[in-house]
Amino acid sequence: MFRKAKSKAENTDITDITEVKPKKEKTPMDKEKKKRIRRRVIAGVLAVLVVAFFVKNSLMAKNTAPMVSTVAAETGDVEQILNTGGTVKSDETRTYFAPVSVEVGEVNVSTGDTVKKGDVMLTFDEKALSEEKLAAEYRMASNEGGYKSSVHKNNEYVADLSEANRNLPVLEQQIADNEKLLDELNRKIEDKKAGWNYNGTNLNVSVMEWQSIIAQDEEALADISAREARGELNDYSEDEIKEMRNEAEIKLANDREILLNLQIQTQYNGYEEGYNKEIRDLQRQAKDVEELIASYKEYQAEMKSQKSSSESGVLDAGGKAKLEADTALEKLTNQEKLDAIAKVENGLKADFGGVVTELEAIAGQPPTESGKLVTIESTEKVYVRLNVSKYDLEKIAVGQKADVDIAGKTYEGTVSKIDGMATQNNSGAMVVGVNVNIDNPDENIFLGVEAKVYVHMAKAEGVVTVPLEVINSDREGDFVYVEENGVVAKRRITAGISSDSVSEVKEGLAAGENVIMANGMEFEEGMAVTTMPMQ
Repeated sequence: MFRKAKSKAENTDITDITEVKPKKEKTPMDKEKKKRIRRRVIAGVLAVLVVAFFVKNSLMAKNTAPMVSTVAAETGDVEQILNTGGTVKSDETRTYFAPVSVEVGEVNVSTGDTVKKGDVMLTFDEKALSEEKLAAEYRMASNEGGYKSSVHKNNEYVADLSEANRNLPVLEQQIADNEKLLDELNRKIEDKKAGWNYNGTNLNVSVMEWQSIIAQDEEALADISAREARGELNDYSEDEIKEMRNEAEIKLANDREILLNLQIQTQYNGYEEGYNKEIRDLQRQAKDVEELIASYKEYQAEMKSQKSSSESGVLDAGGKAKLEADTALEKLTNQEKLDAIAKVENGLKADFGGVVTELEAIAGQPPTESGKLVTIESTEKVYVRLNVSKYDLEKIAVGQKADVDIAGKTYEGTVSKIDGMATQNNSGAMVVGVNVNIDNPDENIFLGVEAKVYVHMAKAEGVVTVPLEVINSDREGDFVYVEENGVVAKRRITAGISSDSVSEVKEGLAAGENVIMANGMEFEEGMAVTTMPMQ
């Protein structure tokens, strides 16, 4: 009988799943496989007829043991191959967009056309493209100039702010020092003036006093003449009177000379008070200091204004970063446009060999900027998309080699990707997508066609093998019936990988042991049998 389908990983593949697994998608069998199955079926039918013949005869003879067919366990090689189909797809797709909105010149391809790397698919109007290129170059130059100007202005602001911050404390100190010096000079001037004023006041008082004394002297001289006229001096001789008058006149003259000296001193003091050289020197120094203070204050006001304006103009870290980012972005944008224009100046060329799958460019019409022009799918990087069931998922792995048949030609392939989630196929079964890269693609590959894929999942060499049909299963696992000294024995085994016809036996069976072909019969351990080896 055929072996039962198992829930754990088994030594089955798509070729034998039609016998042991439900709902498996059928795939066409190759001619060689059909021949093998046909031979096995014929042999099985003959074996059943022979067994039935002998069973019939055994029923007629109670002491005759039933005859069974056996096959010897052999040492050989087993390769597990997943035989399935999939769709050829491109692993690289490129959509070309318009670098600028200029009129399309010629369109050299149509949807479905095959292109080689470097083929010109379409061209643009040369004049319009040249104008766009020149405009992008001007924008780049303007952006660079604006950036340099902004940096220059910022540097000036930084320098001005640095100068103001450096000069303002110095100016404040200089103003304070010179104001102190001016106070000292003005105090000296006032002290000097006060001294001369004091002298002047004293001289004026002395002048007034001596003017009073002179008046008294003049009055005394006049009194002598008056007394003489009244005869009050008759008692005096003429010489005495003359001497008296002479003394009065001499005193008057002396006092007048003193007064004159005092008046001269007063005038000199007044002159010195207003024009004293020392005072004038001090005043000149004070004036110089005042002018210096005024210039310092003027410069201070200028520095304060400079500081205020430069502080508002200097870029902070964020502003500087924004300026640099905006400039870099604008430069990048213009450079990308220039690069894109440069790439299409001699026409839009294919970056790789492939097939045109979409075409939206129209000759004589300008596309929108960044509008789609043409899409090509590579025939240089292709893969076959497979869907595998949960039964085969644990057997397949990235890196496994495969043979891929496309339109009768065989290519080498490698499992490159296994999806991380399952999806539901059209039959409702849950399957997992697998990509098999074609390692040696050529121009004969067509995208979208069906391909036969033979994935070499595992191989065991020099191991014990038995035909798949002799292996049975129950709740405890796999087992076979063997003939030991003319009786049936149930032997538990550990099966390994399997091909479409044989299975590896890892444990429980040795090469050369006779395994019973059940062929629908039921056996009990210890049951006597007569064996007939199968060829």
